[in-house]
Amino acid sequence: MNPYVVIAPLPFVDELQSLNVPIVPISLHRQDFLEAEKRNQTHEEHTVIFVSPKEKEWLELESQFIDEPFFPVFSSEQEMNNAAKYEACLFIPAWHKQATFTQWKKENLFFVNPASGTLMAAVRQALQLMEVTKEFVKEKLQVQAIVHSAHDGVIAVDRNGKITLTNEHAKKYLRLDADVIGRNITDFIPHSDMLRVLQAGKKEIGDIAVIHDKQYLINRYPVLLDNTVVGAVSNFKQITDLQRMEMKLRKRLHENGLEAKYTLHDIIGKTETILNAKQQAEIFARTDATVLITGESGTGKELFAQGIHLKSRRAIGPFVAVNCAAFPDHLLESELFGYEEGSFTGARKGGKPGLFELAHGGTLFLDEVGEMPLQIQAHLLRVLQEKTIRRVGGQRAIPVNVRIIAATNAEMEEALRSKTFRTDLYYRLNVLSLDLPPLRYRRDDIPLLVNHFMEQLNEQHSRKMMGFDSGFLPLLKQYDWPGNIRELRNVIERLILLDQGTTLNAKKAELFYPKLNPEKKGPEESKESLKENERDLIQEALRKYQNKSEAAKFLGIGRSTLWRKMKQYELI
Repeated sequence: MNPYVVIAPLPFVDELQSLNVPIVPISLHRQDFLEAEKRNQTHEEHTVIFVSPKEKEWLELESQFIDEPFFPVFSSEQEMNNAAKYEACLFIPAWHKQATFTQWKKENLFFVNPASGTLMAAVRQALQLMEVTKEFVKEKLQVQAIVHSAHDGVIAVDRNGKITLTNEHAKKYLRLDADVIGRNITDFIPHSDMLRVLQAGKKEIGDIAVIHDKQYLINRYPVLLDNTVVGAVSNFKQITDLQRMEMKLRKRLHENGLEAKYTLHDIIGKTETILNAKQQAEIFARTDATVLITGESGTGKELFAQGIHLKSRRAIGPFVAVNCAAFPDHLLESELFGYEEGSFTGARKGGKPGLFELAHGGTLFLDEVGEMPLQIQAHLLRVLQEKTIRRVGGQRAIPVNVRIIAATNAEMEEALRSKTFRTDLYYRLNVLSLDLPPLRYRRDDIPLLVNHFMEQLNEQHSRKMMGFDSGFLPLLKQYDWPGNIRELRNVIERLILLDQGTTLNAKKAELFYPKLNPEKKGPEESKESLKENERDLIQEALRKYQNKSEAAKFLGIGRSTLWRKMKQYELI
């Protein structure tokens, strides 16, 4: 049987829960017993009622609203047997006929059936529920059909990790038994990553894992109900040659900055300054106006730009990032606006679309916009005014729908005074402004950041740093961090690589990074410290990576910016 609805006496409802269908309970009312007593003409003062504990609760609840005397109601055998000594009349719901009443005379036992009105009300309720259940079952069967028709392996678990749904592909890939529904996922995969999704409530996209000597691309999603994790779903496919090509293309697009991956939720911090910045960024995301993000180097300007993009209505569009200080003047123009075939020596056949075209329908992030040459500033101003671009060497106007988010760590007021940055462009970009706090103004976030970097770098470098000693955090908090979060991450990575222990140690931190010392520095010393620290960071990156492009990527700057700073600090 596969019922849509079950009608059952109230005492037996719990036994039927495993059917996973709606259950309409039937219970006797006061009036049913009163009418039974009248029909059998028993003496009212000698009448008692025996029901289950649940039925007793219902009768007592009903009695609260009726100011009339009622018979004694028992729900325990001891009470019932005590009443038998006085030769009272016992009224019992009909569904308890199979029970044994050895203490009672047969002529004193009366079995009561529910009134026709009670039964009809239950039937009406069941009919209404049946229509709803049929729709639910239909949707469930549709979901099952979709899951079983998918080429991917699909497996779903509830909040306790028990398997609720799977398809044949999943059983084949994971080598599962025929009947796995209701079994815990850990019975088959002892250290299943689904448990992490259930705990953290975060989706995991594009994970690559080896299962039974074959590579699979895995996506995991939490199932949320009222912001509470109630389950998780995983789909996975075997990586074929075509999928490898697709992944390679996605990786290239990501490296070129055509994809945003950090949300505002990913930005770590609990201090008031960073929470205010995140709240402000969320408000900015609801608009389509240009945003100017200011802040010192290493404060997370691009992270906020990505977060604003992913929170906006343009989230499904591309996110294109360009470092304006990383290109020479002529190259930056062709990168931003593209070029037509034959426009200059070495131009690609057929021309090339610029970053504005690639960002159409999405967001263009202009990092270090304060370093943009004046000639390009004029072109950018025209694009903001006319919403069209012209490729280098081209004649036609190409309409573009792009939101601009710009960022700078330069003093824009000084650039405006010295006329190295156009005033009209500045006010076009600075419709909404977001100033990010340096790390020295949010020192209470350092423990959270350290734990995050430690977890991240442990996995990256296959280490097992488990914590830090009592003097480590105070040492970090007294330092001014001129390189901000980027410098903090660099220090944690250096310690994880060089320290052979299992906890971060204050003394070793000072040894491996001498700038971490308790002495307070004056303003002039701080400026020198910033320069020295930048030089040290560059030296460290060059030592770690032989390839200049990799070193620049590690530092979060463009290759041309790296060359300029290497020359500035005499590192060439």
